[in-house]
Amino acid sequence: MFDLEDAVKLIEIVDKKGGGKLDSDSLAQEMNYKTSTIRHHVRSAKYFDLVEQEGDLSVNTELAKSICMPISNEEKTQSIQNAFLSCGLYSRLLGRFKGARVPEESTLSNILHREFEVSATGKDVLAKNFIASLKFTGLAKEQDDELSIPPNGESLIARTDETYEVPQKAEEQKSPVSKEEQVASVGNQESQGYNLPLPISGGRTANLIVPGMLSKKEADKLKKLIDLLVEED
Repeated sequence: MFDLEDAVKLIEIVDKKGGGKLDSDSLAQEMNYKTSTIRHHVRSAKYFDLVEQEGDLSVNTELAKSICMPISNEEKTQSIQNAFLSCGLYSRLLGRFKGARVPEESTLSNILHREFEVSATGKDVLAKNFIASLKFTGLAKEQDDELSIPPNGESLIARTDETYEVPQKAEEQKSPVSKEEQVASVGNQESQGYNLPLPISGGRTANLIVPGMLSKKEADKLKKLIDLLVEED
């Protein structure tokens, strides 16, 4: 019922006002909603793997913590994108339009109903929230009021077109490296986890730096989602 930006606002309130846990009444008051409706916001946040329920408490997940308390700007960006991909339907839609323009809201609504079996009463809201969430993550490029998703998932690595060369060791600097062999990387390798190599255009490889606080289950899930986005050569 609500988009990813709404879910991020929710977990930021849970983090700020409750230290990672907050009851429904307090959360509703902080978000200026009725207690009877706050559960719908919480439920939407759960689809993005950002919140868990412990009785009446909304509890931020590890993914939510990496958004509320990131160790770098890159980690926050990647964690927001991971939250988007945690929603199974959003991930499937991203694959559906990879390398193409995202349809306008009314057309997307019909696609959701006919191809993804979304109910006639829910398709319009879901189409609106998908587009809003996509813009919020930076996973799509927007130009002249049109959204397009890169064919190889480049924007999953960074929200801009900037790439950063990995510093070479002294012994590696002895021999020149061709442009095709260059490796692009984003983030601080010392403060984050491990590198996940991804093929990109021109025969190059990009390193997606996975935060070290991810569990093996979360890392495996991320790898499966990336495999869905990256086209094999």
